[in-house]
Amino acid sequence: MEASISESPSHSIKLEYSQNGTQVVLLWEQIGEDYLLQTAFDENGGIIDQVLSRLSGRTLRDSVDSFMERNGIEPRESVFEEVRLKKACPKCSKMDLVRVAESTSTASAIPVMPIYICRSCGSKSYYLTDAYLAKLVVKNKELFDPAELEDLSRLGEDAFMKELREYILRVFAAKKISNIR
Repeated sequence: MEASISESPSHSIKLEYSQNGTQVVLLWEQIGEDYLLQTAFDENGGIIDQVLSRLSGRTLRDSVDSFMERNGIEPRESVFEEVRLKKACPKCSKMDLVRVAESTSTASAIPVMPIYICRSCGSKSYYLTDAYLAKLVVKNKELFDPAELEDLSRLGEDAFMKELREYILRVFAAKKISNIR
């Protein structure tokens, strides 16, 4: 398995490797003193998974090393390049979007929804991949009431996700946060 690892000037660690013919990009970032944010990205830089956990006395490097050992990954060192969303800002159309999570220093400020800020115009927007939405639903079934879970069973996952996506669109539109397409 070919893999590369790199570290940013702010000590975030990025691991890139192929798994079953698919390129995987993982980024580990320390948030404050006690937290670690592990984010998985698709080939367009869209978030497909995001997990916030306590470091519990470990270091960021310990967590990355443990992950690589569990998965039999032996990467070569490379130069760090920021993970960028390959989408344009919905307001100004510039390719200058940055995850809000990159600039936060507290765990409570990490948004569950992938929120971006445009460096050019300052507008907020969000980008929700199908994979991330599905993981949010699967990991957080306790957040849904019984009628919604019944809808999931009755409608099927695809129809339920479409309905949920429409609801999310309305909520963010009301807050004047645009959807990145």
